[in-house]
Amino acid sequence: MRSGKIIELRRVVVTGVGLITPLGNDVDSNWRRLLAGESGVGPVSRFVGKLDEFVRQYKAPADFPFIAGEVKDFDLKTLMTARKPNLNKEDLKVLKYTDIFTQYSLAASLEAVNDSGLELDSEDPERLGTIIATGMGGVNSWEEAHLKLIQEGVKRVSPFMVPRLLPNLAAGNVAISFRAKGPNAALSTACAAGGHAIGAAFRAIQLGEADLMATGGAEAAITPLTLTGFYRMGALATGYNDRPSQASRPFDQGHQGFVMAEGAGILILEELNHARARGAKIYGEIIGFGMTGDGCHITDPDLDGAIRCMKRALQDAELSPEMIDYVNPHATSTPVGDRNEARALKTLFPASATSPLVTATKSLTGHMLGAAGAAEAIFTLLSLRDGRVPPIANLEDIDPDCQGLNYVRNHPVQRPLRYALSNSFGFGGTNASLVFQAYED
Repeated sequence: MRSGKIIELRRVVVTGVGLITPLGNDVDSNWRRLLAGESGVGPVSRFVGKLDEFVRQYKAPADFPFIAGEVKDFDLKTLMTARKPNLNKEDLKVLKYTDIFTQYSLAASLEAVNDSGLELDSEDPERLGTIIATGMGGVNSWEEAHLKLIQEGVKRVSPFMVPRLLPNLAAGNVAISFRAKGPNAALSTACAAGGHAIGAAFRAIQLGEADLMATGGAEAAITPLTLTGFYRMGALATGYNDRPSQASRPFDQGHQGFVMAEGAGILILEELNHARARGAKIYGEIIGFGMTGDGCHITDPDLDGAIRCMKRALQDAELSPEMIDYVNPHATSTPVGDRNEARALKTLFPASATSPLVTATKSLTGHMLGAAGAAEAIFTLLSLRDGRVPPIANLEDIDPDCQGLNYVRNHPVQRPLRYALSNSFGFGGTNASLVFQAYED
């Protein structure tokens, strides 16, 4: 029989961040464009000049959405050369056996570790871990391999197909790049995956299983089959092929569905005393994490599940709701999801002079699925750091069921921020909430 023991929970801070999104391939360009209200949503590049062929071959109807939030001008070799000291030919072999979602995570991870100022060679590799999530994994590689099998035969399928498509290969390849031998895992909880990954990495450090964690999410699922699947289930915004930047409109009466997007967000989490000892800059502190399940439907969210999730995160952080200054909600631009989350937020944060600011960054990035929660956690930390909350785009006529929240519209809001909440909810009724605090000694 094991004897009980008291564990002193350790404080966890964020010391580095990296982003690959439709707004840019680094943190600075993302933050600048987000504050400026610039959209990353546009026509899907692989369809440009080929729309007639796609429509004819796949019988696409007139309202099929040929728009998405695509990552632009991405080249892993160029970014690795710029971001990784002492790059060698062995490092570049990763280009042969990785899907694009893994490449996004590698690029964002390199930015994050450089941003953190860590010298990984001087760290104990057994105290450094990686937990990186994805909702869909290597679907590009799945589709490419299947077409080759059908059209060209077995010998035309890449021997690297399996390591390209496996969901844990983002975490695995980052761990190999960093020589990390601590906790190593991948979570795949649909659109809540990025938030869950950060929460799991937070717990690993908090409980003493690691001192450093590279964590977040990566996604690259803008493919003909995936777009078709979401279209057929009625989840995507349609009718915006001629004005793509207006398609993602969280909480607006004209919201129809979400806009597919891709990218990666990686955070370096660090035990506070470890960060202090090396004089690290600190973006903020993670102080609460909650996760719940709806247990009722695979796609329609449950009000109680969202409320319980946020309450658990606040309880974990030992905060009352009125202490939250800012909320970055899940807010995908689906009518059911937006209305459910708005009701949950109004239940937890009734309208008052202390109501938290609410934005919705998916209005500019689109929905990055398993990477969304990680990217939005970084946006939340940047807001805490700078005391600036970016505006919601396309919020022109608030859905009556979404009224009653303190939305940031038209322009960024500047004010001191101490505590912030970030939500991520996913198909299957899976929920994640994270609470961040502006760093204080």
